[in-house]
Amino acid sequence: MTTKLCPYCNSAKSVLMGNVYCSHSADDMPKLENGSMMLKADELEETADHVSRLTIRLSLNGDQYYKVGSNDHVIDPKSYLVINQGQHYRTAFEGTKDQEMILVAFKPSFVSTILQSIVTTEDRLLDDPFKSTEQPVSFFEKSYEMDPEILGMFLQLRKLMDEEDLGWKKEFDLQSIYSTLLTRLLFVHKNLKQDIDKLKSAKLSTRTELYRRLTIARDYMDAHPEKRISIEDVATVAFLSPHHFKRAFKELFNITPHQYHIEKRLSYSRELLADQSSKVEDVCRKVGFENSSSFIRLFREHYGCTPRAYHLNNF
Repeated sequence: MTTKLCPYCNSAKSVLMGNVYCSHSADDMPKLENGSMMLKADELEETADHVSRLTIRLSLNGDQYYKVGSNDHVIDPKSYLVINQGQHYRTAFEGTKDQEMILVAFKPSFVSTILQSIVTTEDRLLDDPFKSTEQPVSFFEKSYEMDPEILGMFLQLRKLMDEEDLGWKKEFDLQSIYSTLLTRLLFVHKNLKQDIDKLKSAKLSTRTELYRRLTIARDYMDAHPEKRISIEDVATVAFLSPHHFKRAFKELFNITPHQYHIEKRLSYSRELLADQSSKVEDVCRKVGFENSSSFIRLFREHYGCTPRAYHLNNF
């Protein structure tokens, strides 16, 4: 017997298509079909711990925060997040208007079937079309830059959610979206090798693991533009020595971690300054600058004007 869904999952039941696994219920994860879910609210307090199916998640407006395992991530309309099957996560968001979070959760056997169709030659598929692959599907735990095709699939999905009738055509359209979405996701994942190969380690396995750690560290900085983070702290997130971290980060992203974090904080300050009620002094503190003169100098270097001038010119 299925138990009651948790408040987070229950709040989205009215815009649920198919099955989205809630680890607080008694549902059997492998037996649930593909599903999609949308949550629309001004804010969402941090949820209880969940165990995920393989899901792809994006925010159509505003920022959404995730803690996947012990790692911090943030997504906005320009990015999306993949959570692998079996990973633990919590999520939260807040805003000044209704935010829309949307996700697609995949049935494990569906993922295996799609993977098989991609990695198996056509001749072998014709010889044995029902043979399943044992190759596991595991994506990098990081925020991905928004892909136009993936965004297009989600916008189609969002449109279907407004349709009241869940007829055969809608079911067909949904399965087509799920197949296209997962195929594209696998294609994006495969093409990350060109980024992985920017790292200079000899073994592919070493480069791949280093890439995973560096992207987790970068996402940590993205999730915390409100504070000053030391190189030692973010290197610890990546489980690397500070020297190794700085060198590898520059190899991969063509920018030092210090410069990257400064740019993220300045970008966040510009968002805050767009608020008519904000004060430059308050914004300076909110982005972790103890010295206002340093904040003003860096802002002018990056944007060609002072924070106060930027604030005034927006109104």
